[in-house]
Order: sequence, then structure tokens, then C-alpha cells
Amino acid sequence: FPIGKHAARWLQSLRWDHASSTVESYEHTVAHLAWHYPTLDVGDLGHEHLMEFLTERWGEAADATKRNRVAALRAFFAWLELEPNPASKLRSPRRKGRERQAYDYDVLRGLVSAQESLRDQVALELLALLALRKNELRLMQIRHIDLGRNLLTVHGKGGKVALLPIEFKGLSDDLYLHIVGESRQPDEYLLYPRRDTSRPMHPATVHRWFKRCLETAGLPNSIEMHELRHSAADHLWRATGNIVLAQQLLRHESVGTTQTYLHPSRDDLAAGMRTLELERAKVN
Repeated sequence: FPIGKHAARWLQSLRWDHASSTVESYEHTVAHLAWHYPTLDVGDLGHEHLMEFLTERWGEAADATKRNRVAALRAFFAWLELEPNPASKLRSPRRKGRERQAYDYDVLRGLVSAQESLRDQVALELLALLALRKNELRLMQIRHIDLGRNLLTVHGKGGKVALLPIEFKGLSDDLYLHIVGESRQPDEYLLYPRRDTSRPMHPATVHRWFKRCLETAGLPNSIEMHELRHSAADHLWRATGNIVLAQQLLRHESVGTTQTYLHPSRDDLAAGMRTLELERAKVN
């Protein structure tokens, strides 16, 4: 299709310096655009065409999905350098500002233990203990798990690669049972579509997988996968009192970003005040 030819060149340029998840998400959007207007070229499209396309295809989608689709179209038409730019007036739904939270170990243990598949158990443990992002888990291959040295190779945002120690005995044991006991091969993906272990799950399928895990554990659907990452950082910070270690776990460049992942409560504040009072009493 005419639009598809431009989209192919754009995606090729993106693959040079963007993470695979970004390119895959953008490709999904422009592919549907090409299908939606099979006889039109990019110069024939106006703002009204894009609004009709977005409304018909994703009018009932979640706000986060809508924001992603608008971002893809804006990036595509900015690359085309069309004047006027039909995507320049596209507006994304405003973020509702729902504050994420960290969950207690009992909740996380219940989520993990409720899964019948050992694969699902270790995948959830990687989210809740090692703070993996959704796409990092999606792209995790068996060869990235070094049981001999207890190290996990994580392919993160922007193509960054990090090594994380696996110091949780339960996680280490579960990984061993899954990999060795189930004869997993190095090039296989930890999460995969149906029975094709040579391919990673699609991002939307990973989302549905997580919601099924919540349902299996009898937990509310409102729990977000990213909140397991918050939980991992919050627990490490509480255990050590060291925000820099939490920063290293999350692989943030700024400790300021890490602070938004920590969730001190009123009880924590009261406990801190009691500790301060004991220190003041010693001085006096």
C-alpha cells in the first residue's frame, strides 16, 4: 500500500537506534493505518482522516493505548516532514494520575504460588524480586539466565544491558527446576506464544498473561504489572535503608526517579519519629 511503503522506510530508520518494543508498537499502528486507507498516500491524509482512523480502530481502548497510538502517528508524520502536518493537532487522553503502589510479600507470594506452571511462577518472581520491566521479561531468553554464577542478563530500555545478581534462594531454586527439570534450551524464550518457544510473546499477550495470573490467584484486576517493579524496589529499600541500591536494582540514571518507586507510609513516618526520639533521649 502507498502508506506502507513510507512506513517501511521509517521503521527501518527507527530500528537503528530505538528499542525493539518501541519499533514493534509503532509498526502495529502504521500497519493498521496502511490497511485502513489502502488507496491513499501520506499526502492525501488530513487531520480528519487520522481522527476517523483512531476512533474506529481504538475508540474503546484504554487511555494508555490511545496515547501510544497518537505518539506513533506524531512520530511518523514528523519524520515525513509534511506541510501541513496532519498529526500536529492530535491530542492524547490526559493521564489520570493514579498513584502506583507496592504490595506486601504475602500478596506477592500468593500470586506466585497460585500459578500451576513453574514457568509462570519464575516469570512473576523476576518481576517482583528483580524488578524487571514488562518488555525485559518478554525478551528474556534462557541463555540470559546464568545459574552457575547466579547472574541475570537484562536487556533494558534503549538497548542497555545490565547484569543482576540472583541472591534469592527460592528464585534460584525455581529457575533451576524450570530450566534443568524441564529441559529448556538456551535460545528459547521464557515467555512464548502457544508452544512456539523460539518467539517472544507479543506485548499485548504478555498483558493478558499477567491478568490471567491475577485471576488464578484471586487478586484484583486493578493490580498493574509495573507495580511489581515498585514492590521489588520498595522492599529492597526497606530492608537496607539504601536508596542507591534500589536505584541500581531499577537501573535508573537518576536517584530522583527511584524515589517515585518508594512508598513510605504514615506508619513508616511514625516509626522514624520514634527512632529519632530514642536517639534524642540518649543525647539528653
